[in-house]
Amino acid sequence: MTERDYCGEALASASRDNDTPGTTATPGDYGDAPWLEPDVQLVHDDRTPAPALDEDALPEGWESWVVTEAAARGCPHDYVAAGLIGAASGWIGNARRIQATADWTEPPQLWTALIGAPSAGKTPALRPVIETSGVLERDAEPAWRDALAQHERDAQAAHAIEEKWRADVHAAVKRGTTPPDRPFRAQAPTAPTMPRVMSMDASTEALQRLLAENARGLLHVRDELAGWLGSFDRYGGKGADRAFYLETWNGGDYVCDRVKYNSAPVRIKRASLAIVGGMVPDRLREALVDVDDGLAARFVYVWPELVKIAPLVNSRDAEAAERRKRLMTAARLLRALPMDSDDRGEPAPRALRLDADALQLFGELRGKAMEQARTASGLAAGWHGKTPGRALRVALVYGMLTRAAAGGGESASVSADAMARAGRYLDYAAAMLDRVLGQLAISRAEADAAMIARHVLASCGRRLNERELYQTPGFTWARDAVRRNAALATLNQAGWIRHGNVAGPGRPRGDWDVSPHLAADF
Repeated sequence: MTERDYCGEALASASRDNDTPGTTATPGDYGDAPWLEPDVQLVHDDRTPAPALDEDALPEGWESWVVTEAAARGCPHDYVAAGLIGAASGWIGNARRIQATADWTEPPQLWTALIGAPSAGKTPALRPVIETSGVLERDAEPAWRDALAQHERDAQAAHAIEEKWRADVHAAVKRGTTPPDRPFRAQAPTAPTMPRVMSMDASTEALQRLLAENARGLLHVRDELAGWLGSFDRYGGKGADRAFYLETWNGGDYVCDRVKYNSAPVRIKRASLAIVGGMVPDRLREALVDVDDGLAARFVYVWPELVKIAPLVNSRDAEAAERRKRLMTAARLLRALPMDSDDRGEPAPRALRLDADALQLFGELRGKAMEQARTASGLAAGWHGKTPGRALRVALVYGMLTRAAAGGGESASVSADAMARAGRYLDYAAAMLDRVLGQLAISRAEADAAMIARHVLASCGRRLNERELYQTPGFTWARDAVRRNAALATLNQAGWIRHGNVAGPGRPRGDWDVSPHLAADF
């Protein structure tokens, strides 16, 4: 489905009826002045066609699940696949890493941005992995409650020992003797924290605390990524927020020292954060332009074409239950992966090597990606520069998902098939990046005009009022008169709108007529 479907065949009709520039429409209520043919490509010029996601670019054993789940949800299967891959990287977390060489190891976590209009199907596509993550957390609650009960008992015992020691100290002071040392068992134990698998729209401070309490890492789901990226260091962090998230991509240790923590540092061992979130196309420029610290280059951008509005897929209850069970079983297997121990006896990731054929494929992929990085600039250069490490991560996630689909078990290495599929997925992701960059290549006025044009088609109206426009959700930016006027001037030059002549004392300020060519089929 393309933007042409916003209002039936209005654009198609405009194109059929007006093959020659300058053709006039029937004046009707618009006065005697002829209308030029509107430039109907205005709503398309900022959208590079989306690449197709083929089944051989998906993890083995999940192809049918992705397609069927997307059909049941009425959304692009690209979104469902992105949610599955991103969530699986978070479920694996710090349990596994992938090792390309003795000196190069990558964690599994991936960052994914689902781009699309509010009605494109992003939320339905993420619903399966969100619900599954919630079940994983509920699975861990009984053990946590048992640990909490034991903690209460131990805390009371420590309190009793503390009270006796205080009484002994008081008595010793009265006798003039040396007070006894405080017993070790008088120290109150640390309360167990509720295990978490997923966080949703949490603040930076809350995420730091959650990661410090959950050694396996987290899946972080953001409802709106553009606003999240714009909120960093809102309260004077001086770059600390961005630095923290960059470290969570690396999966390294992180120590946070802030006044609000009473100078007690928050220590995170292997800060591992997988991120999946949504973004509307018209906020891409806000989120991605003029950012040069590499944060945006770490995301895989998924921006498929809209799916056609089709009849509801009424799956049998047994079929829907089987899909949920399949995902739940895999998630539980991934979350329960045993961790190794480091030299201090603390939990540590287990590293998997590439097998010989996978290593050869990876070498070829790496060479191609580095050539692309060196010939590109800006966001594209940074994104392709991250592709080798990203390929290792995707291959690890694919290998683990395939094993989980087969019912468990684990290989000591990552296969060539997983690497080949990861490479194909990243070829698809690179084409998606071109689609994103195509949006950024046009001027802001053209992008804003295209956004208003799509609104005009969606509302199917004959009038456009500026005040009503900037009061519409998603158009707050139009309150900026300079930016709004530049966009409206672009639409006027393209033949979409114009100030009209009406009888009476005049037209209220901010009202525009919409071309009757566009309104013909309304």
